[in-house]
Amino acid sequence: MSTEPGTRRRGVAETTAAIESAAIDLVIEHGYDQVTVDMICQAAGISQRTFFNHFKTKDAALLGTDEPAIDQQAAREFIVSDGPLLAEAAGLVRIEPDRLPADPSLIVRRIDAVSQNPMLLARQMERLTAIEDELRQIIALRLRQDAIKAGADDAELADLPEQAEIITHLLAGLMRYVGLSWARRAGDGTPPPIDAGHLTERLGRVIRKLG
Repeated sequence: MSTEPGTRRRGVAETTAAIESAAIDLVIEHGYDQVTVDMICQAAGISQRTFFNHFKTKDAALLGTDEPAIDQQAAREFIVSDGPLLAEAAGLVRIEPDRLPADPSLIVRRIDAVSQNPMLLARQMERLTAIEDELRQIIALRLRQDAIKAGADDAELADLPEQAEIITHLLAGLMRYVGLSWARRAGDGTPPPIDAGHLTERLGRVIRKLG
């Protein structure tokens, strides 16, 4: 006899969402270190077996399955663009829509939980590290294209890989800012997406102050 009649009726997507929601809410309430898989299972109304059929670890349930990937079409457009480099680079990373939670509030709560815990934040940023090499190569191609147009000499071209690495690290920080801003806006009931124009304008003001 099954001990989880509710889980059987839910379906995979609904069960996944229930596990993620329970994990996130528990961490927000009790803190990361105090939450166990058993607590998540109890809150979600599932067994440990069901939990591990969906997620390998507690961290996986908290971070979700919506891992970043390179948008190949955006990458091709980015390389030949003459627009604002860093703002456009933020558009290179995308999340598959079918891997995002159906409930937008779950994304907001996840960002809240992750931002409160340095360990989770570091692990979330590790996901970006997985595509970091590809990002750096794409940015390097864009820099080279711009440099050749400007008539750069060999010494300037030789410096481009290091510049691409610096920009890639800046991009990681920019993406964190966008994610946290998205959460704040959604939490306040403000339309969440930060459009490219808004991001470009903000970056322009910040970069001028750094010069």
